[in-house]
Amino acid sequence: MDKLLMECFKGERWERQIQKAYDKGIPLREANFFIEPENRLWLYQKVTTDQYRISPPHEAQIPKDDGTMRTVYVNEPLDRIFLAVINEVLMDVCRDMIHPRSKAYQQGVGTSKVVKEASAWLQKSTENEIGVKADLSKYFDSVPIEFIDDAWDKVEQRVGKSVIIDILREYYHMDCLYNLDKQLVEKYTSLRQGAAVSAFLANVVLYDMDDRISKLPVFYVRYSDDILILGDRWKEGYAIMQEELAKRSMKLNPKKVELLQKGVYFKFLGFELRNGDITLSKRRIKDFQSEIENRTIKTKNTYRQALTKVVDYLYKGNGEYSWATSVLGTVNVEKDILTLNEFVMDCLRASMTGKGNVGGLGFDDVQGIMRGKGRNVKANLERTPKELEGYYTLSRMRKNLITDRDLYIYFVNMM
Repeated sequence: MDKLLMECFKGERWERQIQKAYDKGIPLREANFFIEPENRLWLYQKVTTDQYRISPPHEAQIPKDDGTMRTVYVNEPLDRIFLAVINEVLMDVCRDMIHPRSKAYQQGVGTSKVVKEASAWLQKSTENEIGVKADLSKYFDSVPIEFIDDAWDKVEQRVGKSVIIDILREYYHMDCLYNLDKQLVEKYTSLRQGAAVSAFLANVVLYDMDDRISKLPVFYVRYSDDILILGDRWKEGYAIMQEELAKRSMKLNPKKVELLQKGVYFKFLGFELRNGDITLSKRRIKDFQSEIENRTIKTKNTYRQALTKVVDYLYKGNGEYSWATSVLGTVNVEKDILTLNEFVMDCLRASMTGKGNVGGLGFDDVQGIMRGKGRNVKANLERTPKELEGYYTLSRMRKNLITDRDLYIYFVNMM
């Protein structure tokens, strides 16, 4: 019996991935195709009779945190959904191939959880030079094909031969794609970031490295290509990392190897960490400022309209995720939360007065989030109420979020 094949055609897996396809913007017509059991049966028959092939992907570019662009590889809609189902199965059935210290793309393990874990260790550290942060150089584009094949071999050692693995092997050996000019070209694309199963591969191909470093008396975590080693023996872990990468003809990005000092913030997974402090990264601060300004001082909205849009961004989101649920429960520097809140309130006051020069936000590696005040802040304060009707502060909502989620939801619904 082909265990992977049977797992891939369980109805509940398709229901989950079809819903995720909606969320990712796959057109309804394509996303809805696999809702019908007869269409999944059609695919099953194609797969089992060796008539199914994954089509060449299309290159696309998405922005990175540093302002540059990242190339990803986008599959055709029906292939995307099927690959997402396969990835879910691999993550479930072959979980032992993912080291416990490799945390990316796993259900229930978000960046906030990893950051809090690292912060807890930092809080107890007494060393001045506390460790190293590193980034793999073009990780998703640099893993040689033999290590990808080795991953598929290990899957079949666990579950037996599978037509699903045959399909994946053929796809990853197909060195052709449609480039940004929509021309079919030859190009080796390694893990193929953008393909759903690249998430599984990104976790498993460095298992030996994860395992060796984890056996040292250090704090170690890898989130895809972001690596953190903390402790007085971090240099041993760093040497092991370089050794294991060299075995795979891979290397670190020298521009993103950072020696970490106690008392100085460093960026990790979208946050800035220092000792036991966690605050927003520079990019997230910039995005926060832009989102608030676009809903207040950069529009002609009334106060009530501006408040609604600000609340939607901060607290309501899409009903499940919002700015607050994504980061507010993780940031723990009260001064920074108050600074962010002050900026929000100044922007809301500006929507009452029409005077929008209220300054902005910045970041200092020692002092954290900083505020530059514009010339209208004092005048707006004098002309508007101290308490803003209908607005609940970030500090208040953070307390609700981390102590009583039901109370947080109650306040959100009251706005």
